[in-house]
Amino acid sequence: MRTGYRLRYFLGIDGGGSKCDAVLLDEEGTVLGWGRGGATNYRPREDCAASVCQAVTAAVGETPVRELWVAHTWMAQGLREWLGRAGIAVQGTLRVQEWEIAYLTAGRTWGVAVHAGTGSWVQIRTPDGLRPRIGGMGPFVGDEGSGWDIGFRGIKAALRSGWAKKTRTSLARAVPQAMGVVNLLEAVVGHPITSGKITRAQIAAIAPVVFREALAGDAVAMQIVDDAASSLAEMCILLLDDTEVVGQGYPLIGAAGVIQNSPLYWGLLKGKILSHDPTLVPEVAPFKMAVGAAMLAMKGAGAPVTEDVRSRIMQTQAAFPLSVVPTLQSQD
Repeated sequence: MRTGYRLRYFLGIDGGGSKCDAVLLDEEGTVLGWGRGGATNYRPREDCAASVCQAVTAAVGETPVRELWVAHTWMAQGLREWLGRAGIAVQGTLRVQEWEIAYLTAGRTWGVAVHAGTGSWVQIRTPDGLRPRIGGMGPFVGDEGSGWDIGFRGIKAALRSGWAKKTRTSLARAVPQAMGVVNLLEAVVGHPITSGKITRAQIAAIAPVVFREALAGDAVAMQIVDDAASSLAEMCILLLDDTEVVGQGYPLIGAAGVIQNSPLYWGLLKGKILSHDPTLVPEVAPFKMAVGAAMLAMKGAGAPVTEDVRSRIMQTQAAFPLSVVPTLQSQD
């Protein structure tokens, strides 16, 4: 660092259907803090604001931040004022899209991006600028192959376990335990699910349970994972055919929590997509979405995101357990 030079700070906020992550970087690429709050989608405005506040407070911590550039994936009304009351002057705010983050975290400017977090979508970017995208329509009418979709399928399978020998599944025990209820039928069916008493985040939280039971050998859970992967792969294949890029060897970028946290799911998903276009080159984004948002804040402030910066981010984020990408680790 140059003598007498004051480092600039950059905050990335990734608000989603299950949680909100906030990551603080300096312009050398040092990850200084990481915070997590609750969901910022499909929740009352005040709940969303509280989630962001919790995440940002933890990320900034004791770092003596006075000037800050922010990039976020949610509507940030009041953020500048709130930070100002904490003595932090926001120099610029930038609302970014998840697909921008996906490409940047992978170090790409074009390719096929497949996102599976609480929700899901697919986008293709061609080198000449074409950017079609499908999916992202939210629960019940969309989000195929997402954490919400897998969790919802898991809850239904648990409720149907007693129907017949073919429907019996360990999810009948595992799902109520994960939700902290004794009677799953009373806790979920009817008013709770239709009124939103059972939240999108609670449903998505069942996805790891489904993965765990699938890996333990439960046939129903494995079928859920396979069916969910098929539905997201189908969206990707539709877009591949529509944009006529099959056979051109595009990068296939997997991003967001479900893909980054489940080697089982990514293996099934990429296998189904590659069966349609074996020239695709699969890779998993090595950074979580909030880190990518912080990188976009850097770019927005004119600070270059060089390979040295990316390398330092990779090294220093290791101090924060939330940065871990299990799917990448399983490939090492």
